[in-house]
Amino acid sequence: MRDIYRRVFCEYMDMDDRETRNTLCTIDEADQTNVVLSLTQKLYETVVNKNLDIDFGTIPESKGDITAIDQFPTMVKTVDLIRDLLKRYKQPYTTIDEVSNAIDYLELNKDLFRRGFAMKSNIIEMTYNTAVLNIVGTLSYMVTTMVHFISQPGKVGYEIMLDKRGIARTKESLVYSNLTSMNNAFKAGEIKAAFTPIIRNKAKGFAGIGLGAIAMAGAGAAVLLNILPILRELTYFYYASNTRISQYFDLQADLLEMNAQAVRAGEVNSLEDKRIVAQKQEAIARRFRQAADFFEVNGRTAEKDSTKAMKQDNAKYKVNDVVDSQPDSAGGSLF
Repeated sequence: MRDIYRRVFCEYMDMDDRETRNTLCTIDEADQTNVVLSLTQKLYETVVNKNLDIDFGTIPESKGDITAIDQFPTMVKTVDLIRDLLKRYKQPYTTIDEVSNAIDYLELNKDLFRRGFAMKSNIIEMTYNTAVLNIVGTLSYMVTTMVHFISQPGKVGYEIMLDKRGIARTKESLVYSNLTSMNNAFKAGEIKAAFTPIIRNKAKGFAGIGLGAIAMAGAGAAVLLNILPILRELTYFYYASNTRISQYFDLQADLLEMNAQAVRAGEVNSLEDKRIVAQKQEAIARRFRQAADFFEVNGRTAEKDSTKAMKQDNAKYKVNDVVDSQPDSAGGSLF
């Protein structure tokens, strides 16, 4: 048995079940491939059904090019501002670098994703949409946990501060851990290796001739091991959070606006101008705190609910759960 198939079967199949173990260990590679493809289809369906109910906003309209998203400049400016805050407080840049790397990986691979959109490959479209949403979600989570505003005695207006404890909370979050997993998959070439054969064979997603093309290219196991686990966890999380993507962007926009007003406060001299700036900052601060409180509570609840749902759906499969008939090369009776 090929090592990659062994890894798939140990991960997803109930190898403690004697019939499942005997069947998978005796069938030839062609039937092993068919089992992997059927398993991929089954797991893919559990993801896509929930993925359809997630608000991706205008992300799909960018058709694989992250730079074409309307709010792309907002994301980049927010990344730069958080990095500046980390520098100011002499903190490591690891967390924000991961977000920046995720943006870079999607930009570097935009030709791959654009071709996937052009041929309407569902798995490629879903991976791109989910990856972009998670960049937005992770960045907004960092804003809520790491940034707060204070009004110092004797000063007019607010100052943007960094909560150092928020760095650790970011690293522990589900969204951030999956962002790093996606980055690692890009860095190792796993995503390109899985999707290039699908594109080359002009697969239309996981159905009919598409599955055949994936089988010929040996991409099914690569998708199962390197892409679907990330997609599943993120899909379950964003499905449970039930948050509009515009809310994430509104939070980032408020941070940028507060920073712009803080710069302006240092440039104006008259008391009236300072009062006007302070009033604008107060309005932004109120919106920001309400949004931050919502995202903190919502995020904790979504992580708990999605983890529970994943556990319920993570039962390992017996061979007769995956294939409808006995593989031709099986050594004995299956059903």
